[in-house]
Amino acid sequence: MLVPRLRRQTLNSGRLSNGYQEEVSEENADEDVGEGGRQDGQEGWDQRRFQERFCLGQEARVARRQEGKEEVTPMTTSLEDISALLSERQGAKGTVIATMREIKDTYNGDVVVPLPEMDKNERPAIANLINIGLDQTGMRIASTLPNIYYPALREGIQKSEDLATSRMRATQGWMDTNKMNLLQRKRARHLIGYSQSPVILRPNKKWGCSEWSMQDPLDTFAAPSNNPLQFVPDDCIFTHAKNLAWLRKNYPDVFDQLLKFKDGTKPSDMFDIVEYVDDVETVMFAQSRMVEDTSRAYLTVGTKLVPMKRISNRTGRVPVVIPERISLDRPLGQFDGQIGMYRQDARLTALSLIAIERNIFPDTYLVGRQGFTPKFVQGPHDGRTGKVNIVSGGDIEVKTVQPSQSTEMMVDRLERAQRMSGATPADMTGEAASNVRTGKRGDSIMSATVDMNIQESQEILAASMQEEIKIAIAQAKAYFGNEKKSFYVSGYKNKGDIVYKANEIFENDNVVVTYSYAGTDANTFIVSVAQRKGADMMSTETAMELDPMITDVAAEIARIDSEAAKTLVVAAFSQQAQAGTIPMADVARVGDLVATQKMSYMAAIIQVNAEMQKRQSTPAPTGAPETQMGMGNPGAGAEQPTAAPQGSGSLMEALSSLRGKPNIQMQTKTAV
Repeated sequence: MLVPRLRRQTLNSGRLSNGYQEEVSEENADEDVGEGGRQDGQEGWDQRRFQERFCLGQEARVARRQEGKEEVTPMTTSLEDISALLSERQGAKGTVIATMREIKDTYNGDVVVPLPEMDKNERPAIANLINIGLDQTGMRIASTLPNIYYPALREGIQKSEDLATSRMRATQGWMDTNKMNLLQRKRARHLIGYSQSPVILRPNKKWGCSEWSMQDPLDTFAAPSNNPLQFVPDDCIFTHAKNLAWLRKNYPDVFDQLLKFKDGTKPSDMFDIVEYVDDVETVMFAQSRMVEDTSRAYLTVGTKLVPMKRISNRTGRVPVVIPERISLDRPLGQFDGQIGMYRQDARLTALSLIAIERNIFPDTYLVGRQGFTPKFVQGPHDGRTGKVNIVSGGDIEVKTVQPSQSTEMMVDRLERAQRMSGATPADMTGEAASNVRTGKRGDSIMSATVDMNIQESQEILAASMQEEIKIAIAQAKAYFGNEKKSFYVSGYKNKGDIVYKANEIFENDNVVVTYSYAGTDANTFIVSVAQRKGADMMSTETAMELDPMITDVAAEIARIDSEAAKTLVVAAFSQQAQAGTIPMADVARVGDLVATQKMSYMAAIIQVNAEMQKRQSTPAPTGAPETQMGMGNPGAGAEQPTAAPQGSGSLMEALSSLRGKPNIQMQTKTAV
C-alpha cells in the first residue's frame, strides 16, 4: 500500500525534536516520539494500529480526534522536508511573486522612476490609476455581503427547520465577531490585485468560534493543483517575517537556539517563521531569513531549523482556503498588464516636467564681442537664485527650448491605455467623458466596464466563504462541540442573542452561500430591487430580505403594518372631528395627551374613547353642567345622561303596584 503525501515518508522513524509544544492525550502518551526516534524493539506499527489510522477512512480518524483519542500523529513531516518543499514552491512561484511585488510597490506609491540620461531619479507625478482602480473595484465588490442559507435536514418538520435557523444565526454570529464586512473589503483587494486571497481559520478559545486570519499572498505557498477551482489545497506553507526581539519575547527557547548558530545577531535581525498546515497537523519552526537576488530567486542564508511547536488537527480538514481569480494558465491580477504603462507614463511625465523647468530657467551663454575676451565679473549665477550676472567683453544670451507636443500626446495615450487595461473608467475619479451626454449613457458605460468583474469576484468569494464556513463548522464541533456558546448578532438579519451547542444544532455542514444579485454594488442593487418590486415581479417581503439595510424583516413588516393602521385611524379620526361627530373637547383631549404625555395618536384615541364611554354611562343630576352639550353637537356624546328623580320607578313597576301582586300557589300532587 502506498502511503500518500509527503508526511507519510517518516513512517518508521519520528523526527520530533526538543522544543515542540505538543498536545498529547493520556491514551496515546506512550506513542510520543523522542529526539532519537523509536527504540529498536518498537520500530514500526502493528497491523491493527496501521489499519486503524490509515485504512478506516477519514471519518473514523476525525471521530477519534474529536473524542481526544488522537492528538499527535506518528506520521509527521520533518522540518527538513518542509524547508525543502518551501524552497521548491518559492522557486516555482518566483515570477508570480515578482509581479505581486510590483503591484504592491505601485499601489503604495513606492515606485521610483530612473532617468539614467539625466543622472537622477524622480518620483511619479501622475495619477495612480492602479491605486484608484483597485480601491474602487474592491469597495464595490465588498459593498454587499452574500446570503447564508442552511437547508433543513427534514423539510416540513418544525424542529428541523428551527435547527436550520439556529445554524444560520450562529454563523452570522461568527461573521459579526470576525467583522466580516471589513474583512471582505481587504480580501476583495487581494483578489483583484494579487489574483488570490488566502485565509486560514484557527479555533479561538476566547471567542468560542473560528477566527478568520488573512494571510499575505506573497508569503503563501500552497500545494499545486490541476483544478483551478480547488480553493482548499492539500497542504499549505506560510512564512512570517519576525525579528529576534519578537522571538525572544514569545519563544525564548527558540531565541537561545538561534543565537547558538549565528554570531553577531542584533534584535532587529529578521528570521522566517515557517508554518506548515495540512489535514493532520500544524508545524511551526524558525529558519534564517529568505532573501531575494536580482533575478527574484530565493536564497537561504544559513540552514539551521529551530522547532517551535507541532499541533494536531482534530477536524481532519485543511483549515486553509485560497480563492483565486480565473485566468488562462497562471495567477493573473486585474492590473498586472498596467504596470509597464504606468512606468512609461511616469517616465515621460518626469522628462516633460524637467523640460518645462529648463524652459522656465533657461540656459545662459556668454557670447564675446569682436576683439574682446568675454568674462564674468560676477557669476555665473543660476536664475533661480535671483542674483545678477555681471560680464565684460561680451553679451549674455538666453536659449529656450520648448517641450515637444508629442510628449503630452503620448502621456494622454498611456493614461487612456491604463484605464482600458485596468477597467478604470473616468467616472471612478469623479470625471465624465466628454462624449457622454446623458446619465443613462454614463451608467451603461460604467456597467459594461465594472459589472462583469464585480460579478465574477463576488461569485468567487461566495464559493470561498462556503468552504470556509464548512471548516468553521468542523472546528466548532471538534473544539467546542459540547460547550454552550452565546453570540449577539447585531449587524446582520435576525439580530439578537443566539445560544447553542455546536454538536446539537449542526446536524451536517450543508450550507449555501450566494449573492442576491452578483455583479452589482450597494447603490445599483437597491435600484434593481426597487424596479422589480415596482413591476410586480417581486414581493415586498422578498425585496426587504434582499435589502442589506434591513436587519430584521419581520420587525420591519410589523412597523409598516403599524404605520398603515395609524394612518387609517388618524385619517378616520380627523374626518369625524371635522364632521362634528366627535365633541371638540374630546378632540382637544387627544391633542393634549399627544403633546404633554408623549403618547401616540392611537394610544391617545383609545384612552379618550374609554373616557367618553365612562362619561356616557354615568348619569348626572338634572340641571348639572355635565348634562349640557357645551361646544359639542346635540347627541354627539359630549353630555352625560340625566339621572331619574328620586323615588320614581319604572313604568312596569307602577303598573304592577296598581294591579296588585298575583297570589300564585303551587300545588304539589302526591302519588297515591
